[in-house]
Amino acid sequence: MKIRLEIEGKNAGSINYKGDDCAELAVNYLNSIEADEVYIHLVKDDGTRAQAEFSGKFLAISATKFIMSAVKSKTEASLPASLSTGIESEPLTLKERLEMFLRFEYPRVWFSSLDVKRHYESVYGNISLSTVSTYLARMYRDNILERRGNRNQREYHFIDETNLHNMEEAFAK
Repeated sequence: MKIRLEIEGKNAGSINYKGDDCAELAVNYLNSIEADEVYIHLVKDDGTRAQAEFSGKFLAISATKFIMSAVKSKTEASLPASLSTGIESEPLTLKERLEMFLRFEYPRVWFSSLDVKRHYESVYGNISLSTVSTYLARMYRDNILERRGNRNQREYHFIDETNLHNMEEAFAK
C-alpha cells in the first residue's frame, strides 16, 4: 500500500509512505503534528485508489478513521495495534463511510443516487442503489443534505454550513 499525505498549515509539506506498515506510520505522524488541512491519497496493492481531504477540529481523528477503513478492508487480521492511538478502533459504518465519501467526492456539486452508486463502487465495491437512496434520504432528513427534483430525477447537495447557521438562527427566534 502507498499513502501520500499533503499537509497545509503549521507543518505544511508532503510525505509519502510505502509498504506494510505505511498506515501505522501515517497515523502516528498525523497524530504528532498540527495541521489546518490534510489531503490523503491511498493506493492499495490491488490498484484501488481513494482520496480524502480533512480540515477542522477533528481532522486527525477523521483522517485516522479513513486510513483505518482502507487498511481494514485490505485484511481484518493484520491491523497494527498502534493504529488505535487512543481512538476507538471500531470500523466505519457504511453510513459513516458513505457520508465521508460524499463530503470529499461531491463537496459543492449536485449529485444523484445513481452517480453516488457508480462512483462508490469504483472505490469500495458493490452497494445497492436502494441503500444509497435510503442513506441520502436520511441525510436529507437530518439536514446534512438538501434535495431538488421529483423522485425520478432527485439530486442532492450538501447544505452550506453558513446557510445552516442562518437557518438555525431563524428557527431560534
